[in-house]
Amino acid sequence: MTEKTFEDALHHLEEAVNKLENGSLTLEEAMTSFEQGIRWSRECHQFLEKAEKRIEMILKDEKGEYTKTEFIDDQTDCL
Repeated sequence: MTEKTFEDALHHLEEAVNKLENGSLTLEEAMTSFEQGIRWSRECHQFLEKAEKRIEMILKDEKGEYTKTEFIDDQTDCL
């Protein structure tokens, strides 16, 4: 099984949005695309939150120099 990436999730979100913007879907197809878009949007948001946490882990040491500390992800799955 391939690990999901932010780029994969964003691609799926863009596909869902494009289908909705096309305007040629039935109501049921539009609802399904909307639901998928919401799911992919949440997944993208989670990737961005993790990236933000990693960025925040860059700290200044006693000398005023930046050092990087390891980020330990406490969430085992995204959705």
